[in-house]
Amino acid sequence: MMGGSGRHGSPGPYADVVQDRRFRLLRTRFRRLAIGIVASFLGWYFLYISLSAFARDFMAYPAIGNINVALLLGILQFVSTFVLAWRYTRYARRMLDPLAAQLRDEADQRQAELERHEQMLAERRRIENWSPQPRHGRRRR
Repeated sequence: MMGGSGRHGSPGPYADVVQDRRFRLLRTRFRRLAIGIVASFLGWYFLYISLSAFARDFMAYPAIGNINVALLLGILQFVSTFVLAWRYTRYARRMLDPLAAQLRDEADQRQAELERHEQMLAERRRIENWSPQPRHGRRRR
């Protein structure tokens, strides 16, 4: 059943994980990494755009033969994007993924235990509520 907030009435298998200090650590690590990478990328990108708009003489300066500073910085935009993606992947594999896998495994294990418990209770209720069915067609003599 949906509540007013748009969430389901019963908590999912990951509801307890939110309270775990390791989950808060995982969120903090991810947030710090994401903010750093986004800030680096956007800072570098807006620097390039600003230089292109306001320092045209600098950007037109020949760096290597017919290649000017603008072309070199433009190529470095692509290089920096791949470096930031590599950095994110490396950090995530080392610092985020193991912790996330541990939390996910524990939540899945709790969910499996809960399902086994509910199944056992349902079987117990079925046995307790069982009554023999009357036999039709046979009469006692």
